[in-house]
Amino acid sequence: MKIQAVTTWEGTPKALEMLIEGSKQSGPIHESMGAKNPRLWKASSGGNMEQVYYCIEFDSQEAYGKFSDAMFGSEWWDGFIQYIGDNYPDLKNLGTAIYYDAIDS
Repeated sequence: MKIQAVTTWEGTPKALEMLIEGSKQSGPIHESMGAKNPRLWKASSGGNMEQVYYCIEFDSQEAYGKFSDAMFGSEWWDGFIQYIGDNYPDLKNLGTAIYYDAIDS
């Protein structure tokens, strides 16, 4: 069963640009921890221009769990938490939703 983790971010234009640059670095790190296909989606028309969506994919719920364990136990995570705190309230993490592919489940 395919799984997708989608984290919603909200921020000022400057903070979102910084998040875009940071996501370019985070994607390969997340891939090394087991994630696939990291993407950061930003509206070009419609939608909320103050929000972006960081998405990563997994082949199973188990693979997502292994990724989470690796991420939460990493030095990268410690630095990431510091970054979020340093940039609040200009950048806000609105949470992560986990989706599964209902067509191919």
